[in-house]
Amino acid sequence: MYITELASGRQYNLYAVVVRNVCLVRDYINNLDASQQTQLFSLFDRILGHGPPKNERKFKNIGNQIYELKTRSGVRILCFYGGAFLPKSLILTHGFSKPGKKVLRREKEKAINWRKDYFENAEII
Repeated sequence: MYITELASGRQYNLYAVVVRNVCLVRDYINNLDASQQTQLFSLFDRILGHGPPKNERKFKNIGNQIYELKTRSGVRILCFYGGAFLPKSLILTHGFSKPGKKVLRREKEKAINWRKDYFENAEII
């Protein structure tokens, strides 16, 4: 696993987890329809310029230092803060459609494991 930069802004930067040479967030975004991409890019622009939203309908702490970026169309992307390694940064792990509770728990576990790996030994490329 390693981390790659997606975008940098005035206030915040966005990075993504790359697993087995696949950037899961990019792959997910590329498979969304145009209106879903527009909503997501609008959220990204807001984060780059002003930091993470305070509105829980857009950015929610789901526990274990994992956060969920959300759009009205049901797009969900899990992320965590970059910490001392990458201050003022969010590291996006992967995306999925609005889930039920069991699905969210499973997806959250993946993000927790990637976060743990990042803080133990991730490379930033």
